[in-house]
Amino acid sequence: MSFKALEKLYKGDSFKHIFLYWLPELITAIVFVVLPPMYDSYLTAQLKSIATYGAIGMASNFLHTLIKLSEALPTAMIAIYGRYNGRKEYEQCGQGLGDTFWTTCFLGFSQFIIILLGANFIFRALGVPTEMISIGASFLRIKSLGFFFMFTPMAFIGFMRTVKNTRMPMFLTSFGVGFYLLIAPLFAFGGLGIHGMGQNGIALATVIEFAVMNAIAIGYIMFNPEYKKYFPKTFFYIFSFNRVKHLLNISWPIIIDKSLVSWSYVWLSSLIAPMGAVAIGSFDIVKNLERFAFIPAIAAGQIVSFLVSNRLGRQDPDGASANIKKVLILTAFTVIPSLIGLCIFSSYFIGFFDTTHELSAFASKVLPYISLLVIFDFTQIVLSGALRGAGDVKTVMLGRFLACIVFFFPVSYFLSRFPNVSNTVRFTLTYGAFYLATGVMGLIFLLRMRNHAWQQRNV
Repeated sequence: MSFKALEKLYKGDSFKHIFLYWLPELITAIVFVVLPPMYDSYLTAQLKSIATYGAIGMASNFLHTLIKLSEALPTAMIAIYGRYNGRKEYEQCGQGLGDTFWTTCFLGFSQFIIILLGANFIFRALGVPTEMISIGASFLRIKSLGFFFMFTPMAFIGFMRTVKNTRMPMFLTSFGVGFYLLIAPLFAFGGLGIHGMGQNGIALATVIEFAVMNAIAIGYIMFNPEYKKYFPKTFFYIFSFNRVKHLLNISWPIIIDKSLVSWSYVWLSSLIAPMGAVAIGSFDIVKNLERFAFIPAIAAGQIVSFLVSNRLGRQDPDGASANIKKVLILTAFTVIPSLIGLCIFSSYFIGFFDTTHELSAFASKVLPYISLLVIFDFTQIVLSGALRGAGDVKTVMLGRFLACIVFFFPVSYFLSRFPNVSNTVRFTLTYGAFYLATGVMGLIFLLRMRNHAWQQRNV
């Protein structure tokens, strides 16, 4: 690295401050994004049914899409209202919460109705074996009710990130998920007077978890004296069609780009389903372990958005660029060791989710090869977060559209039907195509950032 490049790193936020923002987000990502589906898989494994395990794994791929959808509006709020916070225009910043809250309520209710009516169709469309459809559909319907209650806490968390508060999201999600970890086994297997409901009990615990998180988040924002400067009136009464229109104008490209990536997992599910129950179950194990190793990048993608947004709000594009480089360095130093550890101890980690010992042989063969390809993904996560923070959301959408539609979907389809190879090889090639596509995304975003026009966008 040249002296000039090192000199530029002194601009922006310090490594210490970035780390202090990143660490709570790391914990938030662990307990909110990665731990719940892994815990679902662990509890489901105790039911000792490959059909049930596979069905819940397929459902989790679809639910991951809903999580990404719930993130879109809060991400847009960070891009728009983070600049107001950077300029210390606090009342204008606070208006974003009311508009985002009511819009997420509508989105959450919409997804619930769609899944309530269409769960069976979703599983049939994915090519899931018949014995898995009824199991997965009932689980998915109850989970979608829980996700209805999930959308509004995401709005509260988005506001906290907008004002550079990453600690409360950490505490909120940690408490919510911790509560879920306690009650899910009770509803699944029974105890303390509660009748065990199997996988449906796990889903019901999600409903209770997010209802509790809503109550805590509302109380924190309404009674926190530090937030009074943002709200001359209670955020429940804040709503403007013009602001919502602007929010949606920034959000729809984010919805598309996040949906493309999350739907890629649904697409992978449909390609892997014909390979049989062992491949379906192994896909869920490999996916969960990869996401666990990838947690530092998820946290980095969150903080880089508000770090860039706030710096550009201060008219400091050099500081924004320096922050991106620092976040990339931090991510590399945390993700790569995680992936190496996953490769070395793959059999040990797989054992947590394979109580029947029918999946380990397959999963342990494919996991190390897939882990090596994950390196392509963390760069695009950070760069896409930076571009969103600058309001350049259409570039992220276009980059992911090209990488998924033009490259990933056709290539993965071809590889999934590659002749005269074992399911192990076919699985590895098909799944690996996804991470090659993320490498294409990262290259597109990097080329965009060489042109400094992204720093001057108005949001």
